[in-house]
Amino acid sequence: MRVSFLVPVYNTDPAILALCVNSVLKAANDYHEVILVDDATDRDDTKAFLQRCKDADLDNLQILHNRENAGVSFSLNAAAALAGGEFLSPVDHDDVVVSQGFHQMLRSLRYHAAPWAYSDEVQVDAKGFLIQRLYKPDYSPQLLRSLMYINHLQIFSKTIFEKLGGYREGFEGSQDYDLALRMCEISEPLHVEEIAYHWRILEQTQSRIGEQLDLTAIDHALLAVQEHFHRMNKVVEVSPVMFKRHAHSAPEPIGVYRTRLVPTRSYSVSIIIPCRLGTTKVVDGVRLVLLNHCLQALKRSIGNTEDVSLKGSSIEVVLVLNHDDNLDEAREALTRYELDGVAIADQPGFDFSRKCNLGAQVSQGEVLVFLNDDTDIQTIGWVDGVISILQEDDVACVGGMMQNTDRSVQSCGDNVGRDSAVHYAPERSADGVGDPMHRYLADHETTSISGAFLCCRKTVYLDLDGFSEAFPNSFQDVDFCLRARTKGMRCITAPSIRLLHFESATRDAQVDAQTLNALRSYHGPSLAGKDCYAFWRYQPIYFSIFSYNGLKFRAYLYAKKIVNIARRVEKTLTQKPRCWRGVLKKSESRLSEM
Repeated sequence: MRVSFLVPVYNTDPAILALCVNSVLKAANDYHEVILVDDATDRDDTKAFLQRCKDADLDNLQILHNRENAGVSFSLNAAAALAGGEFLSPVDHDDVVVSQGFHQMLRSLRYHAAPWAYSDEVQVDAKGFLIQRLYKPDYSPQLLRSLMYINHLQIFSKTIFEKLGGYREGFEGSQDYDLALRMCEISEPLHVEEIAYHWRILEQTQSRIGEQLDLTAIDHALLAVQEHFHRMNKVVEVSPVMFKRHAHSAPEPIGVYRTRLVPTRSYSVSIIIPCRLGTTKVVDGVRLVLLNHCLQALKRSIGNTEDVSLKGSSIEVVLVLNHDDNLDEAREALTRYELDGVAIADQPGFDFSRKCNLGAQVSQGEVLVFLNDDTDIQTIGWVDGVISILQEDDVACVGGMMQNTDRSVQSCGDNVGRDSAVHYAPERSADGVGDPMHRYLADHETTSISGAFLCCRKTVYLDLDGFSEAFPNSFQDVDFCLRARTKGMRCITAPSIRLLHFESATRDAQVDAQTLNALRSYHGPSLAGKDCYAFWRYQPIYFSIFSYNGLKFRAYLYAKKIVNIARRVEKTLTQKPRCWRGVLKKSESRLSEM
């Protein structure tokens, strides 16, 4: 399996270019080949470096020269046409390849007989100092439509590349995103959990200017996503997600895109609310009657008649009460808030799953929305977003971002592993990006959706036989989603749909051992293995300070602080670009004097 590295070059700082070329040559050793493409560089020191590379006369190093500046897509295609390898690996001229990670990608490609692979990465600044590590999920179609999380270094089959016609000119700045979207239509990429390259974030590159993204690259990315859906014969609305990088700055594009499939017809929606009349909770110093507050927020959120999904659609509310609740009082509450619906009573004994199933049995809607009565929907027009995502046949259910009463993030999807399930909330502020994959901004796959707000098609609900009553109080949502995933379906979290959740206000929050054991018994392999969409597996486990591991962990934290101080000092004193943590040692450089 021979790989051809494709490296376009244009006016790159020779010091940075030398790090890139040496790292690629080190990874290529004597077997793989390296092709540099000079895109009509007019910088003298860069020209001199390319000439020294040519004079080195290395057997596996070729240099092409464009007659005029033709762009990165043209340069990469020219290099690919000359490539003799079975696989291609494009490398940005300012990145650094990590040999160990690259060779692990090759081993994974051979083992899985895969045509396409990507890796995790490290982002560094112009001087080579660490910004952040990017641990990526396994292939996540919804996330890829939201942002280019695969990023730079990939290895893919030359056959597939040629079949698709290579990089398309006119998509500069997002040419890799466009290619990835086209390749995922015929082949799923393999994720290799190794750091295979360092992405150098310069003050000015093709896709970004300083901290701000180039608007041309944004336009090209929007076009790439639109054409991706067009090739699948789907009508879609794509818009960039705007984000305030700083408190006093204006919102700007951040490289995240929101896609909404346009419904071909109207849909009927049933909102099922398991509840108990008279339950109250103090929120921000005010005692709320939870069901009334929930219905009021629901009416406000669906009251926008301009929503495409609501035109010609019917929305009903199904209240599933305790057996001793007053049905007339519940019906009066529906009338008070001008909501169409019914109220039914459960049998004695609390069983949340049974309540949900009873509500689904009497519902008339094609789309079922299971909503807790201790929620407050904040997003106007959320029905439109839910129906849009459910247009795809392989989507089992949709959820949103749950927030606490102080507006901090409670959950943005759920992850499983370590013999249980946890809410995903890497940072407290809902105004942040969440993690390096921007999962507080981007629609993405997740392992399971919280039952406090779970939306699905009724056909999917029936196909899965509803919620299992083996989980009367907890984990019924996790079980439902895991069963959907075994059938090849996806669970999507849409963070733009936001709800306040006064968690466990109407039921006991404690998970009993019997329920937890049932989850482990029914879904043991899923819980024991890694969660392909989770990032929390990389987070440290917090131990008690009195344990040996706790002491080790705190020693690690103090050592980390000292190292960070030393790095800041070194960063201040160092001017020359370098590889982070010395990935490329001078003694290992084949072009060390260049």
